Amino acid sequence: MPKMGKKGIVAIVVTAVVLVTLAVRGVMDSDVAYETAVIDRGTVVERISVTGSVAPKTRIDLQAEVSAKVTGISAAEGDVVEEGDLLVSLDSRDLSARIAGQSAAVEAAEALLAQYRAGATPEELRVSATAVDSARSRYEAAVMAQADAERSLANARSSRDTAILKVPINLQTKADTLTQAYDAALTASRDAVDRLTAVMFDGSDFLTFTVSDFQSETDAVNTRREARSAISRLESAILSVRATGTAESASASYSSVVSDLQSVKRHADACALALNYASGLSSSTLASYQLNVSTAQSSMNSNMQSVTSANNALDLQRQVNDADMTAADSAVSGAEASLNSATSAVTAAERSLAQAQADYEYRQAGVRPEQIDAQAARVRAERAGLSSLYADLAKRSVRAPVDGLVTEINVEVGESVQVGKTVAVMNTDGNFDIVANISEVDIARIAVGQAVDVTLDAFPSDEAWTGKVATVNPAEKVVSGVIFYEAKMVFDEEDSRIRSGMTANLDIEIGRVEDAVRLPIRALQETVGRSFVRVLADGKIEERDVAVGLENTDFVEILSGLDVGETVVVGPIK
Repeated sequence: MPKMGKKGIVAIVVTAVVLVTLAVRGVMDSDVAYETAVIDRGTVVERISVTGSVAPKTRIDLQAEVSAKVTGISAAEGDVVEEGDLLVSLDSRDLSARIAGQSAAVEAAEALLAQYRAGATPEELRVSATAVDSARSRYEAAVMAQADAERSLANARSSRDTAILKVPINLQTKADTLTQAYDAALTASRDAVDRLTAVMFDGSDFLTFTVSDFQSETDAVNTRREARSAISRLESAILSVRATGTAESASASYSSVVSDLQSVKRHADACALALNYASGLSSSTLASYQLNVSTAQSSMNSNMQSVTSANNALDLQRQVNDADMTAADSAVSGAEASLNSATSAVTAAERSLAQAQADYEYRQAGVRPEQIDAQAARVRAERAGLSSLYADLAKRSVRAPVDGLVTEINVEVGESVQVGKTVAVMNTDGNFDIVANISEVDIARIAVGQAVDVTLDAFPSDEAWTGKVATVNPAEKVVSGVIFYEAKMVFDEEDSRIRSGMTANLDIEIGRVEDAVRLPIRALQETVGRSFVRVLADGKIEERDVAVGLENTDFVEILSGLDVGETVVVGPIK
């Protein structure tokens, strides 16, 4: 026998393996009986099973699921409400542009799928090319609008920064004016007491002339002592204001300064009254005294008015500063919202342009079946994105999860709330709730209002109750090192046999698809990154990849890969 090289040996081995494999498959296809199932349509319901316990009815804290401003309150404490009634509305304006953009994406994806399925004509190619040009123009316009919005935001932030810088400067300017008014008033007070009225008194601060009215004389002497004390307090207060130099210290001293200035003014007024009853003075001396007192009165009035005006100007500046900052903050918020909308518009326009280009290219090249399947999957993805946005929108409305009584409303219109803040409290009808801890793996799929099937260990397994999810606590709790989130369920109907502490077995419905293309779950095969089934056709078995959706212990939803009426292998008949 002639010698064979390594290549010849390898070829013989490979041929033998192929022949054995074909022989085994032939035996498997022809000699083994299989359990099969026919793909049909029906309802697929996916549930999460957890264990909880019956607890006495307590209040239900309704918490914000997003951080936003309160825009409306539709219920008051003491109102009896029904399941689904709106209690508190949160700002949802930021979602409007995103929902509009996503709705457009859904419509575009659906239109493209319809076009794929219908095929293209020359006229449609022309229209598709025009659509690309229009989509490109819209995209370029959206990009320009986004750039304008970015500039507007930068300008708004710059204006706010300028306003922030001007606030202390403007306030300090008014404070300095008030301090200067204090200084001028102190000078006028000293002049009134130490010069203008001083000539009427001796070294002991008694009048140098006779006054026929005793009370007028007494008032003149006493108010002089009060005026001297007032001047001393004025000097101390103004010295303190100048030492700190702040608007706060200037404002804080205003009341005491005005009180002391009024003391000096009262002295001038008392001197004027005393001169009305003076005797023993020559007419020229009396006229001189009266002129001095009148000058003191006018000076004090003028300076007191200046102090009041300066203080009012300081208060007004604070109000102006607050208004300017509010306007600046509002302008920034508006510019940020506009930029968000413009960014969403760019994203939507970019997506529309890509879809228009893809549509044109596909129409030119012709659409293959797998491309139609891919576009159908894209339609489902875009719809899922829109559903997610609507789910986010639903979180902007705090509604009554069950029938009951509103006991607290803890927010006001315009208030900003954070995630987890209790915005309203209800007491529900009935005697008991069910409290369960949901794993962090499943909590994202649990939502208020979902249906719950309940069995209790204390009763036979064929006896069941129904209910719904009432609340989901956004704050985690750690049990034995594992993260859980507490959820509360309510019974649809009360049962007098139920007792606190009973163990409850819960099946929470997290998804339902009616008229779904469905496959028995036992027929689904899964490996890393792949889901497939074995299809029986013409007596042969072939593997086929599938895309799956909801599933339960009986069925799995088929999104693509199988058609109704096809036969699949569930397993061999033993």
